[in-house]
Amino acid sequence: MASHDTDRLDFNKLQKELDAAVEKDAKYWRENDAKIRAVSEQKVASYDEFKDLVAASHLKPLNKGDRLDNINEFSKHPWNPAASGAKQNSDVSKTSQTRQGEVKVPKNSQEFAKEWQRNIKTPQQRYTYLLNCGSAHLAQIFRTEVSFGLLGDILAALVIFEKENIKTVVDILLSLKQSNRFVLSLQFLSKKEKDVCAQLFDKLSEVIEEDGNAAELRETVSGLRADYLTS
Repeated sequence: MASHDTDRLDFNKLQKELDAAVEKDAKYWRENDAKIRAVSEQKVASYDEFKDLVAASHLKPLNKGDRLDNINEFSKHPWNPAASGAKQNSDVSKTSQTRQGEVKVPKNSQEFAKEWQRNIKTPQQRYTYLLNCGSAHLAQIFRTEVSFGLLGDILAALVIFEKENIKTVVDILLSLKQSNRFVLSLQFLSKKEKDVCAQLFDKLSEVIEEDGNAAELRETVSGLRADYLTS
């Protein structure tokens, strides 16, 4: 009799997990539909561009055979950086020091997003992390795209830059601009993120004006402002 009760309790627990997973799946599809409507409203130029946008979200649909623990894990990661199923190789990744301790410098955009979400959370930590990655490495890992929702976070981290790092910040902005889907990423910045972007360029301009010998940097920032604040 006790065994029967135990089995019943386990079944009830499993049913609750299943109900929760189904609700999370439904929420995902509601959000997915909203993204599609947003694309339509923004008048994406071509179907190929639309497909690029969907790919940029890095979201993986649930399969019929997915286990409950996999479904729950999926719900914790809006960019789903582990969708490829590739295992991380800690021997390949370089390391650097941040205020939080030892963290990996990512070898690709998936590792960047995973580290950014899990361990690099405050503006200061994210700013330091970007500096440690460096503009050249960021240009490499974001060559194809800046993951959906990530560009706004990066701009918010850069806005707290220190004067002595202005050249590095400008180089990072240049590296992000080189992404193949940069314009598409800009289109999905929120109003608040666009305001932060404007604040960043205002601060850059103010710092440059204080330096009477930064004509070349002033010209670069002026061009970047036009690129980032077009939408």
